[in-house]
Amino acid sequence: MGAVTDVSVVVPVYNECGVIARLIDDLEREVVGRLPVVEVIVVDDCSTDGSGAILEELSRERPWLSVDRAPTNAGHGPSVLRGLHRATGEWVFQVDSDGQFVIEEFEALWSRRAEGDLLLGVRVARSDDTHRLILSRVISRVVSALAGRPLRDSNTPFRLMRRELVLDLLPLIPRAARAPSIMVTLGAARRGWHVVEVPVTHLPRAHGTSTLRSLRLVSFSLRGLRELLSFDQRLRREPAARRTVVHEVA
Repeated sequence: MGAVTDVSVVVPVYNECGVIARLIDDLEREVVGRLPVVEVIVVDDCSTDGSGAILEELSRERPWLSVDRAPTNAGHGPSVLRGLHRATGEWVFQVDSDGQFVIEEFEALWSRRAEGDLLLGVRVARSDDTHRLILSRVISRVVSALAGRPLRDSNTPFRLMRRELVLDLLPLIPRAARAPSIMVTLGAARRGWHVVEVPVTHLPRAHGTSTLRSLRLVSFSLRGLRELLSFDQRLRREPAARRTVVHEVA
């Protein structure tokens, strides 16, 4: 029997050639180098800027780094789900590849894992455009209303999840879901998993631009809202796994 994987790191990537090598270096230093057995699963969503070639080169000398190139460009949500379905670790650390998070702050989540099943890195001072901030507030209010309790950053792409939680919720989330992270947050709260909110740093984007801007972002969010409401109905048909307790951090 092989060694048990402590943490699976899931990283969705699309056109991040300016920052992806640094991210892998940060993960090697702050996560892989500090825990006995770690796997890093990078899902390349058919990048067109050379990100895929950079990742392939980096993986040649890093046996813990797995590069999964999606067959078609499916979007951020399906890329996240593709990585979650491949993860084998007792814990799953999900982080975006745009360089807007401080990987050293993984320790802030890891050190508190005994307190919860889903540890959310809450962006207390977000470095995003105004329209994104407004939509984020709307999403938080909708998810909080559905969950029956406040959840400040339900869509944060900096999170640590217990494997059992991931396995509990994945069968309920469509593979093409646009915002699976929100579904995981809502599902965790509704099905009784312990949710802990931990403040983390959010940096301005240093390279590239978001693929979702202005009216396209609004349209994406409306479609995602419909998916979320459908997911909420599926949750209502499923029995709760355990008592819901949400731990909050000031």
